[in-house]
Amino acid sequence: MKINNQNKLLFYFLILVSLFILFTFTKGSYFSILNNLDALEIKENEYTKKVQILQEIEKISKNISNETDIKKYVNEVKEDELIDYFYNYVATSRSWSWFTVIDSINFDKWSKNEYWFNEWRINLVITVSDEQEMFRMIDFITSAESKYKFFIDNFSFPNDMSIVWSLQVNIPIKMFYK
Repeated sequence: MKINNQNKLLFYFLILVSLFILFTFTKGSYFSILNNLDALEIKENEYTKKVQILQEIEKISKNISNETDIKKYVNEVKEDELIDYFYNYVATSRSWSWFTVIDSINFDKWSKNEYWFNEWRINLVITVSDEQEMFRMIDFITSAESKYKFFIDNFSFPNDMSIVWSLQVNIPIKMFYK
């Protein structure tokens, strides 16, 4: 069978028409495959990032579980023990020229912080004879050797040189516990 130029032209036209029809009916599937491949690539990238984050978190959790120093910052506490702790300091630290008086101790409701520790805020209002006694009280609160580990977020006091006898200060204390 001999193919002449007219038949060649007809075959080429038939091939082009069939490719056009094939593309017309399958373009939706083709584009959905492309979209799915793009979505798959995005999900795989997200998966690898999450796996890396999970590995970092597991590494940190292993370090935390191996570290025993964190236990000294997380205690089981009771309000009455804390009140006794502060009042015992005031009762034992008195001398004839210095005084510290606890005006009030307010315990705020505990909450979980961003590191998932239970956090307790304590507002300690005290009256002290002078700045030195106030700094002794702050040193007592933040002492590394104390039974409880307290943190002072922010602190201010009236630094007025005309005050001779006493200062009343509010010490906002933060404490972590389990």
